[in-house]
Amino acid sequence: MPSIKAFLSTFVLVALALAPTARAGIMLQGNDLVHRSTSQPSLYSNTSPVEKRSPESREKSAARVKRAKLAAAKKARRGAGEQHDAAHALLKRHITETYEREGVTKSLLARRALFARVLKRYRCGQSKVCAKAVTDPNDIPANGAAICDPPGYFLAGGVCIQSSSSCGSTTCGSTDNGAFLCTGANVCTLVCDTANGYVATPQGTCVSLVTSPSNCGAVGNVCPGSYNGIGKPQCRNRNCQLNCPPGYYSKRTQDRQAVLCYGA
Repeated sequence: MPSIKAFLSTFVLVALALAPTARAGIMLQGNDLVHRSTSQPSLYSNTSPVEKRSPESREKSAARVKRAKLAAAKKARRGAGEQHDAAHALLKRHITETYEREGVTKSLLARRALFARVLKRYRCGQSKVCAKAVTDPNDIPANGAAICDPPGYFLAGGVCIQSSSSCGSTTCGSTDNGAFLCTGANVCTLVCDTANGYVATPQGTCVSLVTSPSNCGAVGNVCPGSYNGIGKPQCRNRNCQLNCPPGYYSKRTQDRQAVLCYGA
């Protein structure tokens, strides 16, 4: 029968033999924990899964927005240009028909153009003469200019163009700074006073791209308001500006994205 001493010796040897395996298991478990990663945020970690945007990232985002706005404005100008060309062709045809109806010849037009150039050298004052159609240079005095006085007319090519109230069964309506012309049996086409910066809108009105804060440079281009609420937006020569009260001047915000009126 083995003694207690022999039994204890055997137990110690078995324990020593199993110890490396246990340590290896712990090491493997530890390595597994070290290399384990997760895409989910930990409840016990201060690390946030959302990184803050750097100044460079914000600048790139602002640049993308600016490029998108410029592309949209360019597309709008291209569409407005095509619409302007079509309206100009229609207006030119209408003026030519008026010339033919009233007997205006090319020689008379040439004399009138020469007469107008001479008038620029000697014109003085603001006297004007009103006529439905200026067909002879003698209709314009040396110190005058032709205008269209009746409502519903505007001057183009020396002719006062009258707006059509209807084309066949279609009612055309009316608008300032332009006229509706019939291009078909029942089609009303709006022609605006482009010589003074007016263009047609989809709503059937003529707006100024030169002075309108709601259509500055292009139809629908609204001039932004003041960042701090002081001053009013305005359009000058197709460019948006901020009209500040006395004692204030306009300046841009630090991010260059808005304009405000700053007091001295």
